[in-house]
Amino acid sequence: MIVILNMEVLIMESEVFEKLESHPEAESANQKASLLNNSGFQGDQLPNGTSVSSSNKGQSYQPIVQPSYKPPPNYKGHGAIMKNEAPARIIPIAALNPYQGRWAIKARVTAKGELRRYNNARGDGKVFSFDLLDSDGGEIRVTCFNAIVDRFYGVIEVGKVYVICKGSLKPAQKNFNHLCNDWEIFLETSSVVELCPEEDGSIPAQQFNFKAISDIVNAENNSIVDIIGIVMSINPSVTILRKNGMETQRRVANLKDKSGMSVELTLWGDFCNREGRQLQELLDSGAFPSLAVKAGKVSDFSGKSVGTISASQLFISPEIPEALSLIEWFDKGGKNISSNSISRETMAGLPLNEIRKNVSQIKDEGLGRGVKPDWVTLKATVSFVKTENFCYTACPLVIGDRQCNKKVTKLNNGNWCCERCDREFEECEYRYLLQAQVQDHTGVTWVTAFQDSGEDMLHCSAKELFMFKQHDDAKFAEIIRSFLFVQFLFRIKIKEEHYGDEQRLKITIVNAEKVDPSTESKYLLDEISKFNHRTF
Repeated sequence: MIVILNMEVLIMESEVFEKLESHPEAESANQKASLLNNSGFQGDQLPNGTSVSSSNKGQSYQPIVQPSYKPPPNYKGHGAIMKNEAPARIIPIAALNPYQGRWAIKARVTAKGELRRYNNARGDGKVFSFDLLDSDGGEIRVTCFNAIVDRFYGVIEVGKVYVICKGSLKPAQKNFNHLCNDWEIFLETSSVVELCPEEDGSIPAQQFNFKAISDIVNAENNSIVDIIGIVMSINPSVTILRKNGMETQRRVANLKDKSGMSVELTLWGDFCNREGRQLQELLDSGAFPSLAVKAGKVSDFSGKSVGTISASQLFISPEIPEALSLIEWFDKGGKNISSNSISRETMAGLPLNEIRKNVSQIKDEGLGRGVKPDWVTLKATVSFVKTENFCYTACPLVIGDRQCNKKVTKLNNGNWCCERCDREFEECEYRYLLQAQVQDHTGVTWVTAFQDSGEDMLHCSAKELFMFKQHDDAKFAEIIRSFLFVQFLFRIKIKEEHYGDEQRLKITIVNAEKVDPSTESKYLLDEISKFNHRTF
């Protein structure tokens, strides 16, 4: 119900009132008045004797009707609202978010991924990505699929500056995206990528976040890091068989920096024949070049190392302050400073022999029972080794940047099969899985030695020892006796593991070296000196 409290007449004379004057109800009222006047009744009485109030006599009613609504002239006939065709304002990459309707960024391409093809439930497709860096230091990855790949793959060049607008922002897939940004741009059919022909000096060519080699010890496995160091050596390329049956190349270089540590850098694929060959030539000429690694992947297999991935970039002797400072340090004496490797010999970042424990201390101090494993050095003698299952047959295929190494089974046709890789092959690898008992003056404990540490102790590959056991018992027994009752310095990893409802302390040998009398004597004299200072 609508109650009208006040009303104003806007148009006094119009067709509305003309029509109201001839309204049937008004005519009916006039006819009734005429009948009353002509009926001959006197006074204020109607035919039925009813009195009529004198105040209403002769009063005529003029109904006031509000005209129908007419829209204001400002909105009449203008049609649809016009779009804002002005160019989008350029904003920093750090300000991008998925709730912005119109945006544009100006940035330099720092990396461009390879064109990859894939197949899933939706069919075949192709994809490539590239990384951007703007003048404020913001980074973001841009990804293109299928038809968008055809538009932009040939346009994008590393080092060039572009203005990009009209794309969708989605959460970054951190499994494949190492950039420090929670979002990722996906280009669409309406996206615009324009090359800036004039060089913009405010945008750097590359941005690094270098970690010292000593800090890599505490880095998470599979994390992505930037490092810089002096290349001390590089090995020749070797051919590796990947899971898909394709062969690839691998090189291992050794880098050192001011932190007093060195690390192994594994080059994969094209890096071996491109940057790897260039580094080899420089080292052969007597030079020790600096090397900056952008987006290297940390591995904690048998110590800490760094490997290249598809998104990695290598810069040989770059003209950046960090490289120039490193070369100056190296030339002024850093070359002759010894460094401890964090690869295959690491113990939580501490130098060799820094933490010495004996067998009884492993149990008494509860080593390995925390959240993280404990890494210590143990001087002990091998007193017994299990010879029944000292090795296992392993898969030789490479997954990602490391060998599969899963146990394989022999088929009736003579081939070997890996369930993980779902592949068959004629030859398999033999890898150590030594179970040995070691002892010192405080007690006895069991340790496990895998491939590298097994070779360190036996000076023989697992395959060779396996063949000796099959065909030459005397040679096999001789090799086993050669390291029994020999004193070693073991770098060990201690961690409590769960086997069903049972908890066991697992001690793994990371590296093994025979005790050198001269070096050990110096260590003991140093410990005696420290003890005397504490006592007196």
